[in-house]
Amino acid sequence: MRIFVNEKHHLSAYQPNDAENLQMYLHDPTIYENTLRIPYPYLREDALHFLGLVAEREAENGMVDFAIRQSDGYLIGGIGRFVHGGLDGHADEIGYWLAAPFRGQGLMSEVIRAFTDHLFATTPLVRITGTVFTHNRASARALEKVGFECEGTLRKLTFKDGVYGDCWLYAKVI
Repeated sequence: MRIFVNEKHHLSAYQPNDAENLQMYLHDPTIYENTLRIPYPYLREDALHFLGLVAEREAENGMVDFAIRQSDGYLIGGIGRFVHGGLDGHADEIGYWLAAPFRGQGLMSEVIRAFTDHLFATTPLVRITGTVFTHNRASARALEKVGFECEGTLRKLTFKDGVYGDCWLYAKVI
């Protein structure tokens, strides 16, 4: 399955040979700082563990995790659905990351738009949320550019490295 983002990028399944790019791009302090579950340092074992989790989630829920790829198939990021309410639920959350060389060009907004359009068209979802650390203005802006609205601040939602963190809750509804 492919979801086309633009003429240069698409979303598709993760492959076993993505481990090298996952390790290279996710071994990034900025990604660690802006995500809750991606470890740092990010090792090859972490990439292989993630690919195993993706396979388990696909067996259970169908394809919910997608690699962001250039037209030649080169992995540069990822986006996925958490499936909080089950496959028949009306609301869910997305999470995403993009490798450093590809940030700041508007690509993540295009990816989010393509992915959420796909979810709204092919699932019973009528509400999709994204939770963003309050220090991550770029991620908040990517969501805003495609119609997500900030519904408020979730105080002390996260606990990471011994510190509670506040997050903004963004949602898009149809």
